Amino acid sequence: MKKHLSNLQEVLGPDGLIAKQLTGYEFRPQQLEMAEAVASALSSNEHLIAEAGTGVGKSFAYLLPAINLALETHEPVVISTNTINLQEQLIYKDIPFLQQVLPQPFTAALAKGRGNYLSRRRLDSLRTYERPLFDTMTEVNELDRIVEWVNVTEDGSKADLEPQPMFEIWNKVASDTDNCLRQRCPTFETCFYFKARAEVEEADLIIVNHHLLFADWALRKTNPYAAILPEYRYLILDEAHHLEATATDHTSIEFSNARVKRFLDSLCNPQGKAGLFIRFQSTGSIRLVEDAREQANQQFALIMSWLERQGVRDRGHGITQTVDQPDFVHNVLEDPLSDLQARLKSLKDTATTDDDQQEIDAHLRRCRELRNDLEVMLSHTLPDYVYWINTSTRGRFDRILLHATPINVSEELNAHLFEKLDSIIMTSATLATNQNFDYFRQRVGLPHCREVLVGSPFNYQEQVEIHLPSRMPDPRDRRFTQAATTQILNYLRLTHGKAFVLFTSYRMMDEVYEAVYPYLEQLGIDVLKQGDGLSRNAMLMEFRENVNSVLFGTSSFWEGVDVQGESLSSVIMTKLPFEVPTHPVIEARVKQIEERGGNPFMEFSLPEAIIRFKQGFGRLIRTKTDTGIFVALDSRISTKFYGKQFLNSLPSCKIVER
Repeated sequence: MKKHLSNLQEVLGPDGLIAKQLTGYEFRPQQLEMAEAVASALSSNEHLIAEAGTGVGKSFAYLLPAINLALETHEPVVISTNTINLQEQLIYKDIPFLQQVLPQPFTAALAKGRGNYLSRRRLDSLRTYERPLFDTMTEVNELDRIVEWVNVTEDGSKADLEPQPMFEIWNKVASDTDNCLRQRCPTFETCFYFKARAEVEEADLIIVNHHLLFADWALRKTNPYAAILPEYRYLILDEAHHLEATATDHTSIEFSNARVKRFLDSLCNPQGKAGLFIRFQSTGSIRLVEDAREQANQQFALIMSWLERQGVRDRGHGITQTVDQPDFVHNVLEDPLSDLQARLKSLKDTATTDDDQQEIDAHLRRCRELRNDLEVMLSHTLPDYVYWINTSTRGRFDRILLHATPINVSEELNAHLFEKLDSIIMTSATLATNQNFDYFRQRVGLPHCREVLVGSPFNYQEQVEIHLPSRMPDPRDRRFTQAATTQILNYLRLTHGKAFVLFTSYRMMDEVYEAVYPYLEQLGIDVLKQGDGLSRNAMLMEFRENVNSVLFGTSSFWEGVDVQGESLSSVIMTKLPFEVPTHPVIEARVKQIEERGGNPFMEFSLPEAIIRFKQGFGRLIRTKTDTGIFVALDSRISTKFYGKQFLNSLPSCKIVER
C-alpha cells in the first residue's frame, strides 16, 4: 500500500514529476486525496464512489492508480466515459502527457464499436453485387469515395473519413458481428477491426464510452464469446451519474417502423433492384417481402388507431403513451415474418460458400429478432418492464417506436457488474445528494462500498454569489413566467448578456424569449435559443466567441458544457429541475416506490432534482479565476421544507436575497 501512496505523492505533489514538467503547476490536496482513495480501493479489490468537485483534476487522480495497478498486475484497467469530449481528453491529452512524465512506459488504446470499422469483404461484396443497382449518382460517388479512402486509411475507422459517409452506404460496408467470418474471411489478415482489437487486448488502459461498455455487458450476459472487450477485472466509470440511464438503455428493447423497413429493404429494395433476394436470384421471395411491407403498414396503422382511441393527440412534438394492457393490437406481422424466416432458412441450406452462408445467416438472425421483439412488445412477456409508445416526425418520415424498458436496473447491475468485477471506481462531480451517496447506491444496486466526497479547490466564497430573488410567485402560479421574465431581463442587463438561462421546458423558454428578445436586441445582446436551427456545438462556439450574448437552453445544456472566462458570468435557473412524472418510465418508477410503501418524492423526485441542480450550478465556475452570479428564481428553495437540501448540495457561497 505504501508503494502506491509514495508514487502518487512523487507524481502529484508540489515537487513531483508533473510540477517539474508543467510551468505554473499548482498542487491540489483534493486531487491527491482522491488518487489515494482510488489506489486503496483498486489494490484492496473494493468498489469506490468518489465525488470530486470542479477543478480537482479527477482524470489524473484515477489514471495514476490505474496505470500503477495495470503495470503491477499485468491486467488491463477499463476506463469508461459518457461523452466523446472527455474520452478525447483522456486519449489525446492526459494519457500522452503521463506517458512523457512517468518513468515506466505503459500503453493505452481507444476501443470503438465494431460498426465504426470498415469490412473489406463487405465492401468487395457491395461493389460486386449492388453497385450497378444504385438509384442515384450520389450513392455511386459515395461508394467510390470509400473505395479510394480504403487504400490510404491507417485504421479503417469512420472517424478517419471526412466528410462522414452516408449512413445508407456505410451501413452496408461496416464490420458486423452477424456478417463476420473471422479466420475464415479472405481479408482477415488485413482486417481493420481485428487489428484494432489486437491493440486493445495488449493495452494496459482501455478507454471506452459507456454505451460500448454496456453493449459489451449485455453481450456477456447471453453470449460471452461475442464480447466486445477483452476480459477485465478493474473498471473506472467517469461521469458515473449516467450509470443507471445507460444500463437502462442496454436492457431495453425497441421496435420501430424504421427498423422493419431497413430489414425488408435489405432483402429487396422497393424498386426490386437490390437486396439479398435479388443477389441470390430468389425472385420468388420478392412477393413475401411485399406482403410483409403491406402487413407492416397495417401493423403500425393499428397502433396509431389504438393511440387515437386513447384520446392522445400529437401537438407538434410527437406522442408518448404508456401501454398498460398486453395484446392491445393484433400481431399481423407474425405470419409474414415467419414466412420470410422459413424462406431465409431454405436459402441458407442452398448456399455454396461461407461468404454466402454468413450473409444469409445474418439476415436470418435479424428476422428472428424482429419476431421475438414484436412478440415481447405486444404480449408484455417481460415482468417488471414498462411498455410504451412514442412517435416523432423526421422530415417527411413519421417514426413509430414501441419500447419495453426495465423499471429498475439495480438488481441487474448488482448481479452482472458489481458482483462480477473485483473493483469498480465510480466518479463524477454530481453523485451525492444532501452530502451522501445513499440515493446513488440505491439506484445502481450497490448496498455497501467505499466512499469519498472531495471538495473543489476553487474559492467559491470569493468567486460566486448565489442570488435568491424575493417575492417570486410559486412556479405553479400562472404569474410566475411574467415575474421570471422581469428578473431575467434585469440580470441580463446587469451582466450585459454573458449568461446561460436554463429552462425545464421548451414552452416557458419560448415565452420568455419572445418577451425579452426586443429589449435585448436594443441593448446589443445577441440571443441564442435552443431549437432555432443551430446545433448544440455551434451554439456553444458562437456563445464563446460573442462575449455579449446569452444562451437560452433546456436539458442538454445543464451538464457537459464548459465555458471559461468572462463569456459566462451568470447562470440563471428558472425552476428547480423536478422531472414531470408524465413520462412512462418515470411514472412506472414512482408507482413502484408507492407500491412498496415508500415516498416517491423524497426517494426519487427530490434526489434527481438535486443532482440536476448541481449540474446546472456547475456550468458557472470552470477555473480558479472565473467569477459569476448564480440566480435561482424558484421560490421553493426558500419556502419549502426541502429547499435547504438544494443549497446544502452546493459549495459554500455568498448568498444574496434581493
